[in-house]
Amino acid sequence: MKVEIVTRRDGEQEIVAYDYVPRDDSEKPMILDVLLQAQANGMPDLAFRYGCRARNCGVCTVDINGRPRIACRARIKEGDRISPMATLPALSDLVVRRDGVARQMRGRLATAGQGNDLNVSAPDDYHALTGCIECYACLHECPMHARNFDGGLPDEQAVEDRPDPAEGYTSGNPFSLLKLQRIRIDPLTSEAGKSSALDNAIDLGLDACVGCKGCKCGVGIDLIGKVIWPMLEAAGDRLAEKG
Repeated sequence: MKVEIVTRRDGEQEIVAYDYVPRDDSEKPMILDVLLQAQANGMPDLAFRYGCRARNCGVCTVDINGRPRIACRARIKEGDRISPMATLPALSDLVVRRDGVARQMRGRLATAGQGNDLNVSAPDDYHALTGCIECYACLHECPMHARNFDGGLPDEQAVEDRPDPAEGYTSGNPFSLLKLQRIRIDPLTSEAGKSSALDNAIDLGLDACVGCKGCKCGVGIDLIGKVIWPMLEAAGDRLAEKG
């Protein structure tokens, strides 16, 4: 099986052809299988991340033919191209810098809770949102996240114009909205905490979601129905005022 692997070193990109050798005739390899074999046979310095190998951690996410896929659970086909996620700055080969997304949430996740009452049950929507594995596949084609890179994709933008991930991105994304929506629907969050979470969503650029075709979660969470629409409805006219 012939595939292409995009490597990136010191800002220079190279497309390397790799011929994957299946372990048996019936094997349907995952992306991660190809990367591990490539690293063991011919590309010893190939850089990529993986962790749980069970779609629980999200760190192995890469782009396949320009779309994000979780490497340990996505099958690969003849002729596919593996590249680093286009939505985050590439560090080396398939490794991208992820911390800018988490850092933008500093100080925004205070719940102003009302205690730990074990007799209070969270709604089903809350439990659905806990399935997020932080793969960041939802950043793909997100107009809110794109505001962080007005000059183009992270690797297309001039170095001096790129936002510093160490400071946290100024504009949000579906992942950050999911975190804030969990606070809003947590039964232990006070009214002040819920209001603060919505304020933070608006500040991160919730208005970009108006008219957006929608975001897609790497593990199947209904981001539109359980995160975006409820927040847009709650924000109401405040988004028009922001614009």
